[in-house]
Amino acid sequence: MMFRALSFICLLLSLAAPVYANTLVADLSLDEVAITTDFNGEDLLLFGAVEDALNDDIIVEFKGPEIALASRRKEQVSGIWVNRQTVTWKNAPSFYHIFSTRPLDEILKPDAQRRLAIGYQHIGLKSAGTSLSPADMVFWTEALDRNMRQKGLWRRHENAVTILKGVLFRAPVALPANILPGDYDVRVLHIRNGQLLAEDTTSISVAKKGLGAYIYTIAHDYSVFYGIFAVIFACGAGWLAAAAFRKT
Repeated sequence: MMFRALSFICLLLSLAAPVYANTLVADLSLDEVAITTDFNGEDLLLFGAVEDALNDDIIVEFKGPEIALASRRKEQVSGIWVNRQTVTWKNAPSFYHIFSTRPLDEILKPDAQRRLAIGYQHIGLKSAGTSLSPADMVFWTEALDRNMRQKGLWRRHENAVTILKGVLFRAPVALPANILPGDYDVRVLHIRNGQLLAEDTTSISVAKKGLGAYIYTIAHDYSVFYGIFAVIFACGAGWLAAAAFRKT
C-alpha cells in the first residue's frame, strides 16, 4: 500500500510539472567599466540565450547604485522662482534603464508590472522624513522621472531587444558619461502572454581609474585637506595669471 501511494503521488507531481524546463542565460560584453579623466561613456552589449522564445518578449532592467536625491517644487513669488517644497528620496537608483522587445505596456499589464517590480513606479521609492499621500507620491515620482530622464539616467528603450530565431537575444546598452561608480545590476525577464517564464541576473562594476580615481578618493576621504588645497591652488593660479599679465 505504501509503495502504491508513493507511486500515485509521483504520478500526480509529474502531471503537474511543465512539459519543458525553460532556460534563460544572459551576460554583458564587459565585466567592468573604467571611469578615467577622459571618460565619455561606454557602449556595452547585453546578450544571451533563451529557450523557445520565437513569439515571446524579453525585458531587461539595468539599475545603478542607490543614492539620495532631492526633488524640488518651484513657485513664482513676486516674479522670482523659489523652491517652496522639497522631497528627498532615500533609495533612488542613480541609473535606471529598461530595454524591451516591444513597448512595456503592451508586454505587461499594470498589475503585472507592479508584481514584477518593473518601472520606476514600482521599485519601492522611499521619501526621507516626509509622509506622502498616494496622489502626492505619483506627482513627486513623475517629477523625479522627468528630471532623471533629462539627464539621460532614467529611460525606456522600447523595441531595443532583438530575439534571433527564438533562441538568441541581444540589446545594445549605452552608459552615459555622468554615471556614478558602483555595482550595476542587470535583470533579464522572459515573458510569454504577460506571464513570467524565466529570469536571470548579472552585474557589472563601474569604477574610477587613474588620476581621476586618486582625486576622487582624496576629495571624499580627506575632504578638509582637499578643500584647503583647492583654495590654495586657486589663489596661486590667480596670482600667477596676474603676474604674467603684468609682465606682458
